[in-house]
Formats: sequence, structure tokens, C-alpha cells
Amino acid sequence: MKKQSFVLLILLMLILCFAITLPASADIQSDIRVYLRRLQVEDTLRITVHGQYVTEDGHLSFSDGANLTVVLRGDKLVLHTGQTAMVMGNSLKLVRCESTPSGYLLLNDNTGMYEGDLSLDISNNAIRPILNINVEDYLLGVVPFEMGDSFPLEALKAQAVTARTYALRKSGSSGAYDVEDTTNDQAYRGRTTNSPLSEQAVKETEGLCGVYRGALAQCFYSASNGGQTELGQHVWPNSDSDAYGYMDMRDDPYDLENKNSVVKRYTLDKKPGEKGIGTALHQALVDAMSDQLTEMGIEADSELVRFDEIQSIEAITPKFSGDSRLMTELRFTVKISTRNYVFRQTPSPEPSASPTPDAPDHTIAPTQAPLPTATPSFSSYKKVKDALTVTLPIFTTAEQAMGLSINVAQNELFTVSDIGSAFMIESRRFGHGVGMSQRGAEQMARQHGMTYEQILAFYYPGMGLAALNTEKAPLPTLDIELMATPAPTPSPTPRPTLMPVTTENLPDGAYLASVTNIDEDSTLNLRAQPNTSADVLRRLYKNQKLVVLSVSKDGWAHVKTDVMEGYVRNEYLQAEKDS
Repeated sequence: MKKQSFVLLILLMLILCFAITLPASADIQSDIRVYLRRLQVEDTLRITVHGQYVTEDGHLSFSDGANLTVVLRGDKLVLHTGQTAMVMGNSLKLVRCESTPSGYLLLNDNTGMYEGDLSLDISNNAIRPILNINVEDYLLGVVPFEMGDSFPLEALKAQAVTARTYALRKSGSSGAYDVEDTTNDQAYRGRTTNSPLSEQAVKETEGLCGVYRGALAQCFYSASNGGQTELGQHVWPNSDSDAYGYMDMRDDPYDLENKNSVVKRYTLDKKPGEKGIGTALHQALVDAMSDQLTEMGIEADSELVRFDEIQSIEAITPKFSGDSRLMTELRFTVKISTRNYVFRQTPSPEPSASPTPDAPDHTIAPTQAPLPTATPSFSSYKKVKDALTVTLPIFTTAEQAMGLSINVAQNELFTVSDIGSAFMIESRRFGHGVGMSQRGAEQMARQHGMTYEQILAFYYPGMGLAALNTEKAPLPTLDIELMATPAPTPSPTPRPTLMPVTTENLPDGAYLASVTNIDEDSTLNLRAQPNTSADVLRRLYKNQKLVVLSVSKDGWAHVKTDVMEGYVRNEYLQAEKDS
């Protein structure tokens, strides 16, 4: 009886401790703001409305099937609907209203459904689209692209929990948005209709998040950790290491088991001889052993060294203390042979015989005879008696010499295996390696039957789980009168004033042309240089006349007006017939 009471007491204490770590739901915003950077919007955004949307001021409404185009003109956003256009100022917000089925937007040529409210403003001379969306709807556009329905359900559930936690932790920031739709944060491409398993994973874990010390955890994850999880403070050394106390550095056999984990390999014969070891690696090793060769009186020239035997290769010198498998050097023990240059001279060509003219009309300057060239030949190879030990830095010398780079961050895990007649050098790790490995989670669920709770416990051993309220706020109901009159009769936006162009006394070869091959509501970028990365000097409107000074072979027209000069793509111009 006493033993049973003691067990109950311990369980009660654990429950109370866990409860203390739960963040207050009132402090969590279930909506997040997503900057749609991936769309690469510049001066035009096309929108197709599904359901019911209204402008933030309530003056305009848009019904199912409405096609809108927002164009940046100067420092103003212009909204085009049908044949009319309205100047909306420097920002515009489309608010989703209650409808059946729920509304969403299609943006440009993307097939993803963007649910939520869309805010547009101007940043860096371009339209900046920011989507305000409930986190559960957001996850329907994240999980299918971070993993996808080819992954087992339990792995997808683990992904849903980590992605939800990551997003909610960043919600409510003081900036214009919370996360981007790229892998700078999490890949988001709008909701799809062909990911039922991902949708199931999101719904079955609704509101579930990771917590640590009374706050949402930082649920970092990457594609593959290469066989060992990395510590957050190793990747982000200026951050508070205590913030990552729920994660540790541990070997990950599941990531290694998964045949889909990224790995690059380089095979090196133990006795390469004339076959060689690869030009780049050969040069790198000769450069690294140059001091040893010089001490032996041997010229450190890659042409003079042959690798006869690779006795051993070791990955050494961990970058971090502890049990880190992130090695920084490869140590080779090799036996070599060397030779010397023996030059022979290529003889000059014999002069050709030609008759001597009786009386030449004029003296011809003599042609310079080609100089003899030195073509090297070599002595026979002689074996160097003792083996040499040479060390190469993995980052980036060995990595580049063997083509084993995976990440820009130079954090791959290198291993060396003896496979009989050769050594196999492998590099692994795709991403930073902190937190959950997506490939490891896949293997745990598919091959080992592990649940999402077990997956999360392995990758975040000190993290708790809490169910938060991420219920969607009710959508506004569109006013009946506004629905009957979708929008006030808009006044067409007056055509902008075009730049003046002098049409007389054109430079030689120049001619007049007009900007014609663009839509009425579009513009053509006038750039400072003939390439798409050059600064935009001005946006040219349709029917703008230009003096074409020249056209390059790659299709860039050098043009000018009386106001400025620059470059445009020639395919958008139409030459004037009488110019």
C-alpha cells in the first residue's frame, strides 16, 4: 500500500511539473504572417478570387471567380478589375469573408490555394505580398512540401508538430511579417488538394506544440543530419546555449539506415599506380607534402609523383569537443614513386626550297622562323622507400578535390571505410543537422513502427508537448448590401504622362520604336545595364516612344528619350514604320 501511494505521489509530481511548463494560450497568436517571397513579385500581381473577399475598408467586395491585377506605378498600387483601375495608395488588404466553401486566392501562375487575408505594400520598389493565415491552414501548405505524402503518417505528424511549434514561436514579431515561405524558415506553397496524408497529420495533431521552460521550443529540423544530431550552439554560436537545453548531440542510426539520406562517395584504390587517384586529389596531396618532398631533395611537382599505395586514410580532428563526428582533416599514409624531367629539344623545321627570282619587284620581309620548343620527357620512376603521412583539411581542400561537398556551411560528416581493395570516403548531412532529421523520422516510422511521440522524444529529449488553442477566428460576414453591389463604379485611372522624345535628327543607325508588346496594365523595365539584374531606372508604360540606338545580339535594345537613357528587351518594342 505504501509503495502504491509512493508511485502515485511521483506521478502527481511529474504531472504538476509538466503543467508548469505549459505556455498560456492567451499569449499565443494562432495566426501568422507569411511573406510570400518565393513568388518573386516585382511590379505586377495577378489574383483570382475564390469565395468572398472585401477590401479592408469594406468599400469593395469581390465574388467567386473575380480576376484582379495589382500593378505598382510609381509609389502607388493600382487595382485593375475588368476594364477599370483604381489607385489604392501605398498599401492594399484583401480580407477573406465567410463563404461556402471557404475562400482562398490563387496568385500569379501558382496552383497552391492561399487561404487567409492578403496584405500588399511596397518594399524595395516592388510589391510585397504578406499572407495572414491561421497556423493550421498554414501547415496544410507546409507539411506536403517539407515532407510529402510519400512519408509515413507518424513521420508527417512529427513534422506537423515541429512546423507548428516553429511558426507559432515566431508569430507576433515586431516586423512586417513572421516567417518567409522559403526554406529560410519553412517551405510554404499554399494548400494543395492531393496531399490527404499530410492533411490527416495536421488535423490529428491540431494545436500540439513542443514546450520547454514555460515557452514554445525552437523545433529546428533539417533533411538529414548525416548520422549525428548537431548542437544548436555549434550552428548559432552567438545564441543562448541554455535555450537549446532540450536537445543533445547523439548518434542517429535511423538517418544512416535510410537509403534516401543524402550521401556522396569517393572510391580510392589502395594500389592506384598508373591508374591514378584523380587529378584534383593528386594535386592536393602533392601540395600538402611539398615540404617533405623538398627535404628529400625531390621536386614538389605533381607531374613527378606517382601514388603507388594508399596504406590508410583516417578522418581526424573533430571541430567540437565531446563526441562530435564533425571532423576537419583527412590523414593519408601513402607510398610514392618519383621521377625527374629530361628535356629534349624539338628541332626547327627545315626551310623549304624555292627558286631564286631573277629580279624581284620588291623586297619581302623575312618570316620569323618558329623557335624550337622544349617538350619534356621523364626519367623512370623510382620508389621512395618510406611511407609518407600527409594531412588535408576537409573544408574545403579534400571536399572539393573529391567532389564531396553537400552544404555551403561546410558541416558534412566524413567517414572512411575499408572495402577490401579500396577505401570508401563518404560525406553526409544535408542541412544544419540540429533537431529532427526528416529522413531519420521517415526511417523510424516506416521501418521501426515508431510513433510521432517517440520520434519527437528521440530528437528533442528534454521537450514536453502541450495542446494549445489554435482555433480559427470567425470570418467576417459580407454585408448584404455590399454583396448586391460588389463595388462602386470605379473611375478609370488616367494614363500616365509619357516621356518626351525628339524625333528629328536621329543619330546614324538609330530609329524610333514604341513599347507595344505588353498588356495595358503592365510596364516595361528600363534598366541601367543590359541584364535583368541591373537597376531599374524607370518603368515604361505602353505606347512610350523611344529612340533605339542599337540592339545587341542577345536582344537588349539601347534606348533613350529626352529624359533618360537605358536598356530594354527588344521583343517588347515595335519599330515605327516611317522612322
